[in-house]
Amino acid sequence: MSPIQNPPQTLEDVFARLCVFGSPFNDPPFNFVANGSSGITGASKISSCNGWGSGVIPTPQSSNLCNPYDDGFLHCDPLARQRENPALRRLRWFSDMRGMVLLLAKDHHESRTLQETLKMLTREEFSIIFLELISHVPELMVDSFGNYVVQRMVEICSEEQLNQIVLSVTQYNFQLVKICLISHGIRAVEKLLEHLTTQEQRSRVISALSPGAAVLAKDVNGHRALLHCLKHFSCEDNKHLLNMVAMKCFWIAIDKTGCCVLQQCLNNAQGGTKKNMIDAILFNASVLAEDRYGNYVVQHLLSLKIPGLAERLLRQLEGKFFYLSCNKYGSNVVEKFFLDSGGLCSAFIIFELLHNPNVRMLLVDPYGNYVIKSALLVSKGGVRNALERLIKLNSMIMQSNMYGKKLLAWFHRSKNINMDYSDFV
Repeated sequence: MSPIQNPPQTLEDVFARLCVFGSPFNDPPFNFVANGSSGITGASKISSCNGWGSGVIPTPQSSNLCNPYDDGFLHCDPLARQRENPALRRLRWFSDMRGMVLLLAKDHHESRTLQETLKMLTREEFSIIFLELISHVPELMVDSFGNYVVQRMVEICSEEQLNQIVLSVTQYNFQLVKICLISHGIRAVEKLLEHLTTQEQRSRVISALSPGAAVLAKDVNGHRALLHCLKHFSCEDNKHLLNMVAMKCFWIAIDKTGCCVLQQCLNNAQGGTKKNMIDAILFNASVLAEDRYGNYVVQHLLSLKIPGLAERLLRQLEGKFFYLSCNKYGSNVVEKFFLDSGGLCSAFIIFELLHNPNVRMLLVDPYGNYVIKSALLVSKGGVRNALERLIKLNSMIMQSNMYGKKLLAWFHRSKNINMDYSDFV
């Protein structure tokens, strides 16, 4: 990464103009003491960078930090600042800034100014700011304004500095997972994932996310981290993550967000990991098929058109197709069978329906009538003739029912179209 170019104007001028910091160096010291969590403590130490600085964070007694709300700041002499040596003025600006960066990052207006300033710093100057913020990265990631500063840092920092950021957000169990669950945090995490450059970085992040894979998959914010990994990382990188998803497959499948994530996981998984997911879905197929979200996962399994998979699913649901046909969600699975499983599976299901003593109830059922309609569309020969005979025998009952009447009207229209087409041929 090429060094960041020097700004066309000094940082002190920029911040003085925006009333973020001041350098009225003859004013009284800034009488401000913050607690340790803000990073401003008189006894704290900070590492020197490239030989710059004394290594001690200024205190109210030892520094010349100026109060930006003090009248002296507002009425300081700008000409005096301009006459000062630029190098000394820049040095004084950093002296004033030390210990204040965290507060800036969390402020609504100053956060934006800090983001722009980071782009103008030299590599050495950025390193100084980085050292002050690195221990607060997890805190800033979930802050409504600080997360944007972290995103800018990720864009600018070197590979070694990126390693430090990765370490700072993965040093505790579930630390990165908790960050992903917050709307501000997931933005910063996505930016971090975009800029990971080494296998070590990816492995550490995946290891940190994997224990919470099921929680992330079901969360409206957290699932974005999983989808990013699936899209941009290799199958080998995601193997451990997908294995954890497979272990909680059922609970993910019956969740509004989770069912969508699980479908993407099925698309990306390979080998034994994919087999484990499929086996878990098949084992719970009868429950998932009638679930408001789980039915989409079962349908997706059929749409994959993996050889032999439709037959395995058919065996799992054998004897339940009439009940599923009358279910709001299960009927979608039965129709998906007709569309994607092939003639043999479709014929098997239709025969099961026709041999049920209550089959005529499907003709007037709010959901079953759609199953009969789909069956007519895919059936041929003797199977179709049996369905047509069922409709003709029960046409009087269908006429007195809203759903049956619609199915009967569609049936007559389709018959007329087919007859007209035959005459034309």
